[in-house]
Amino acid sequence: MSEIRPFTPRATARERLICLHSSGGTGRQWLPIAAAFADRFEVLTPELLGYAGARWPTGRPVSLDVEAQALAPLLQRGPVHLLGHSYGAAVALQIALRWPERVASLTLYEPVRFALLFGRPATQEAAEAIVGVGRRIGMAVLSGRTREAAQCFVDYWSGDGAWTQLGDGARRALAERMPKVQAEFEALFADRVPAAAYRSLTMPVQLIGGSRSPLPARQVLDVIDEQLPRAERTVLTGLGHMGPVDAAPRVLAALKHLAADELAHAA
Repeated sequence: MSEIRPFTPRATARERLICLHSSGGTGRQWLPIAAAFADRFEVLTPELLGYAGARWPTGRPVSLDVEAQALAPLLQRGPVHLLGHSYGAAVALQIALRWPERVASLTLYEPVRFALLFGRPATQEAAEAIVGVGRRIGMAVLSGRTREAAQCFVDYWSGDGAWTQLGDGARRALAERMPKVQAEFEALFADRVPAAAYRSLTMPVQLIGGSRSPLPARQVLDVIDEQLPRAERTVLTGLGHMGPVDAAPRVLAALKHLAADELAHAA
């Protein structure tokens, strides 16, 4: 298992920006944004566990800690900037919680730390709704109906009928990734990090969300925003949860922390 080792900062090296993709996606979702920052950062768009190569075995569990540990080698050179979307943003938060000294800034589009909704009267409805979605997807996957699971997943996050707009290749790829997506839902539901733990994250954080996103994603942002000491909240009117994929130029224009000269050119 990878470990974090001591490092020596290099004054001549560009800072590193690590972009973490959403559930069901790949690192390729970041290509437009990565290209925009290529002159300023060393940009990495790694694949999360189960997305590069072999298909994730149905029923195999995963955890946010395991996801973070798999990315630990990318943190060896020095403090990095993390940009994450959805599940990738949830993993970025886990990295920051484990190794805060290695994270220069966080830019998070709707980090889906759904367990933060559990046990709160104000978010109970949203918690039950997202657990219901996750369980429906899980039952379909475990029954071998991965295409049905993928349709449920896509239509929930992108709106009813979004599945029918996809080409055959995209549908097939998403269906093949559903065992990992199901494992990711379970990892998020099993998360035991309390909301108060986020108070320890003192690096600059930009929280971004779409005004049309499902209620659970928007309420997770509310909870996290209340805890982070240096958070800035950005709401993109008219966008939904898949904004970084569907409207990359608008999301790029909103990346204030990454575009700030004092961050991009920090020693």
